[in-house]
Amino acid sequence: MYTLAAIGRTADFSLCGEFGSAFWVAEWGYPAIGIYIADCPSAGHDMIALDYRSPGEPAVVHVDQERNHQITVLAPDFETFVAGLVEESEYDVDD
Repeated sequence: MYTLAAIGRTADFSLCGEFGSAFWVAEWGYPAIGIYIADCPSAGHDMIALDYRSPGEPAVVHVDQERNHQITVLAPDFETFVAGLVEESEYDVDD
């Protein structure tokens, strides 16, 4: 299950909350490339972020802590990322 960031300051996982984007940079050493918006099933060992290092719309990237914070582009922008999402059942290996 993924934990998504909320907008605001009051929820623990909100962008400016206790476990928001700044937490991952300060406490876990993730690179300060933009805004971390979701963790992955590895429970914080890899994250999804909006990468603001280049001008224009941010790319959506995967940052893997276990691989020296390797950054992999998932989509050139958020719209493309959302359009490419599929149902979890498409990856159900139990079938």
